[in-house]
Amino acid sequence: MLRVTWAHFLMSDERYWDIAGVLFGGIGAFALLGQLLSELNRDGESTLSMSFLFGYVVVFLFWLLYGLRFKRPAIIWTNAVCLVLQSIIALVVLS
Repeated sequence: MLRVTWAHFLMSDERYWDIAGVLFGGIGAFALLGQLLSELNRDGESTLSMSFLFGYVVVFLFWLLYGLRFKRPAIIWTNAVCLVLQSIIALVVLS
């Protein structure tokens, strides 16, 4: 019988972590896409704060640079997509 412990899970092959990173990053990108579509279809003013809009631009930019520095494709791709989406949301709200 295979016994998997938390330690075994945490120490599993890096490929599994990369796949999980892309999947969970994709969930984040999907959420941002939903927000972007909501902002594009909004008739009135946005309720998104500037700290949310630009705070996450900075966060996604940091993690993109981190991924580039440590050559982590899952971090690079997901944060690049999220950075683009968040930047578009900021531009839509400001226009």
